[in-house]
Amino acid sequence: MPELDFAGLNAAAQAAFKPHFDQVAARARRRRRRILTVATLALLVTGSGVAVAARPDGGAAPAPGFGPDRTPAFIPTPGGTPTPGPARQVLTGRPSAGDLDHVYLRWTECRNGCPLRWAGTDDGGRHWRTGALPVPDDAMVDLRAVGPRTLVAWYLSSSAPDSRSARWAASSDGGITWRQVTVQQVGALPAGWRVLAREPGPSDEALVAVDPVTGDVAQLAKRSTLRAAVAVDSVPAMAGLWVSGRTGQVVGDGGRIIWTGSAVEVSRDGGRTWRRHQFPDGLTASDDLGGPAVATRDGRTVYAVGRVRGALVVWRSTDGGEKWTRTAGTADVGERTIRAALRPDGVLIVQAGISAAEDPLMFASSDDGATLRPTTLGPGADPRPVSGGYVQTGWPDSKGAWLSADGVTWRWLDPPALP
Repeated sequence: MPELDFAGLNAAAQAAFKPHFDQVAARARRRRRRILTVATLALLVTGSGVAVAARPDGGAAPAPGFGPDRTPAFIPTPGGTPTPGPARQVLTGRPSAGDLDHVYLRWTECRNGCPLRWAGTDDGGRHWRTGALPVPDDAMVDLRAVGPRTLVAWYLSSSAPDSRSARWAASSDGGITWRQVTVQQVGALPAGWRVLAREPGPSDEALVAVDPVTGDVAQLAKRSTLRAAVAVDSVPAMAGLWVSGRTGQVVGDGGRIIWTGSAVEVSRDGGRTWRRHQFPDGLTASDDLGGPAVATRDGRTVYAVGRVRGALVVWRSTDGGEKWTRTAGTADVGERTIRAALRPDGVLIVQAGISAAEDPLMFASSDDGATLRPTTLGPGADPRPVSGGYVQTGWPDSKGAWLSADGVTWRWLDPPALP
């Protein structure tokens, strides 16, 4: 999440708009930008370029397609900072989709205070409606759609003593009415409930799932035993629960924590029991959180993708994570953040770099990771499965969302013009 760049916006308004993890994410991005500057200079000096493993019989992997709707740049170049003036300032949050027709986001207009509101569409963006969020004006809010008309809002007032005072509200009628929800502590997450990837991750706060019909919230009684872990929410529910993280840490200069080791864990019984696989090469998709990026559709054929000393590395399992084999495909990605997904047509899509500052690259493999070929930059490497298809947001470099019925052809949904 980016830090807001609206000059003159007071601190209370910023706190009201941002979820509690934005500052952490912003610091991580600034750190990546500094690293990327050094990496870019090194490439210029050495003359290094992108190296890919080639096979003589390998054809070009298919690129993502785009629908007939307006399709802006997937990761646009950041524009200038808006100049404050008498015009109203409407701030919108990350979109969240219940399905391809029902998309929601939080927003606020800071003119007479900063009341927090939601906006939603029931017809894929042709019409939008809006209403008030049942939270204090100074709250930090994380709004999620877990079903076509089911929403949950995690919120914490800026006057609260600590995060233990956070609360949940739910709506099962598309935001018209809301109720307060008490989180249930459970030994296993109920089947069919939507698991939320949140920050801080499951190392700090145990996994949470939400009933897509009622909005009830359940949380595992135990946290992940991995460190700096992240929940993988780009895989279908049938694939099981996947968590990616690190296995150790050392203290660097100035007391800075440096994560070590790399592993994934999978649970096929709602989080009651877990099986871990540790990779031997420190595989990581990010220096900040998580281990490798996990890509799977059925929970049996699984890819773990990351980088090792600046080189893209792919591991593949065909038995649900019991045994893993390193594939031949590789590329020079520097210190870029990695995202990966397995498309419905069997193509592995890898994105290296998630913001304009990282100068993103996109790769595709149609031969089980043996060859990674550069392809057109576009959505598909970080999708969220929803009823009827997939959604991938353009956040934070663009404010809308990409929608797809097949995971291959995508259309763009503009954020609404709010009243």
